[in-house]
Amino acid sequence: MSVAVNDKSVDIGGLTVHYREAGEGKTIVFLHGAGGAPPRGSSFVRLLGEQHRVLVPSRPGFDETPVGESKTILDVVEVMAKFIAKISPTKVHLVAQSAGGAIGAWLAVLHPELVESLVLSAPAAFAHRHAPPAGARPTPEEIEHRLYGDHPIWDTPPTVEERKRIAGNAQANMARFSAPEGNSDLLARIGEIKIPVLLICGGADRMIPESATRPFQEKINSCSRIVIYDAAHEMPISATHPWVKLVGQFVDRGEYWVVNMESSATPL
Repeated sequence: MSVAVNDKSVDIGGLTVHYREAGEGKTIVFLHGAGGAPPRGSSFVRLLGEQHRVLVPSRPGFDETPVGESKTILDVVEVMAKFIAKISPTKVHLVAQSAGGAIGAWLAVLHPELVESLVLSAPAAFAHRHAPPAGARPTPEEIEHRLYGDHPIWDTPPTVEERKRIAGNAQANMARFSAPEGNSDLLARIGEIKIPVLLICGGADRMIPESATRPFQEKINSCSRIVIYDAAHEMPISATHPWVKLVGQFVDRGEYWVVNMESSATPL
């Protein structure tokens, strides 16, 4: 089944939020990482859209969505909450990738009336950033390999323009939205999350250490953890097929979700 991925926009209190939409069914809202919306040729949006309605909003300050009045992570959370309330008549299933993890977790804490379930994919909320030593900064090619791994799945590979867009998003927004050191305010409240949570980690993720994802499993009673071995950081692209299968089954089965995967995905 061929699924079209369409560009759309919606007014949220005077702020034009741009987003992509694909498919029909239960609504999945994908919260992107520090690079903004995934490359247009990424296969996972189309594949998820074969059985679900998938929305990929660009958060304030990313891509074509203006930053507006957002100055903190919680400001961004409120914009996303208004987006969800306006665009979906029912609760949604959040899928939060990397830097989107903090946004997804806060939405589940502050707006449980909007969220049916939460997938945290390589969440970066509790990862400590360390500046590389002088002369040790990775090249753009090395960064791309850390993100997408050895065998990324594309409908079409990212263009030069898309690579520049992603790098520009990361550079512009890395320190734009204030939050306490280590997201300590979020850490103190994630135990309030009661909805089903799936934590997916990449066995070959060189950007987010396993220790940075542990607080979610330790503090959220409803959290299950899965490792996709050989998956690099951007698992929707580096491990598209097992990742899409995991997310789709979790969204469809909810609290009755049971792991039924090939050996590349292992529950812990």
